[in-house]
Amino acid sequence: MRAQSKPFVVEIKTSRRTDRRQSESIWGNLDLSAVAEEVAEDAKHSVTTVTTDAKSVR
Repeated sequence: MRAQSKPFVVEIKTSRRTDRRQSESIWGNLDLSAVAEEVAEDAKHSVTTVTTDAKSVR
């Protein structure tokens, strides 16, 4: 037969720190839509450059 466990109480004490703000995210205030637009623009320019270079090689 299994031994019965004794009842126990969990006590949660208050923190001594009054300032409980969360740390900032590693991403900070990064505007992802602006980054996406910049990447799309760079990709557009690189495709144009590759196409232009390929035509000049021929």
